[in-house]
Amino acid sequence: MKTGHCLTGQYLAWTTRRPDATCWWGQYSIQTREHLFKNCPQWRSQQKTLWTTVLKETRKLPGPIRGRGRTSIAELLADERCSQAVLQFFATADVGRTSGPSVAEDEEDAASEASEWEARDQAERAWEMREEEERLGAE
Repeated sequence: MKTGHCLTGQYLAWTTRRPDATCWWGQYSIQTREHLFKNCPQWRSQQKTLWTTVLKETRKLPGPIRGRGRTSIAELLADERCSQAVLQFFATADVGRTSGPSVAEDEEDAASEASEWEARDQAERAWEMREEEERLGAE
């Protein structure tokens, strides 16, 4: 997610796994990390919780205060103080878990490749989350 190589419409269109970058939940916007974390109507409740928690945590600890309007997603993902809020967002939203609905039945091969990529990505994400939890638990 941090590098932008994740299951978003923008990335999947760039890799030609989807015909366009349109958000499959909103249908009107380009599905970028920024859209998913800040503007996608599908995740309003989770976004509100995320940004409320981020603001609260960054006010408590030294460093720049992070808010929805003034923080890029790259900054959010790079800031250790925001890790728990981001992990909670991932746990409660389907952001990054699916490559969206099938675009066409005749593109089964592309969907199969995306499914394999999804499975590898899910395993890697689970491993990274365990590592992060262990690291935070050790602190």
